[in-house]
Amino acid sequence: MTPTPKFGSKDLVNCVIGLGFTLHRKQTGTSHIKYDCPKGIKTEAGFRPFIMIQMGHKVYDKNACSRYLGELKKFGFTEEKILSCLK
Repeated sequence: MTPTPKFGSKDLVNCVIGLGFTLHRKQTGTSHIKYDCPKGIKTEAGFRPFIMIQMGHKVYDKNACSRYLGELKKFGFTEEKILSCLK
């Protein structure tokens, strides 16, 4: 098992855009941005078809990084694909 990489909000936004996510809409007055999953990806029942990214972090803590990676894996992306987009 590889250690969880550290990344920030800008890195994560670039990653999800590279994976095919699209900006739903930037809401004013909040630090979170919603990205819809790529077309053609079916989500499991009870799982949200989008990802919310908290902005303004140079580096997320270890738990947040792990949670974001887990959410992206639930969309069907492999860890190698996610990590290549984070670089």
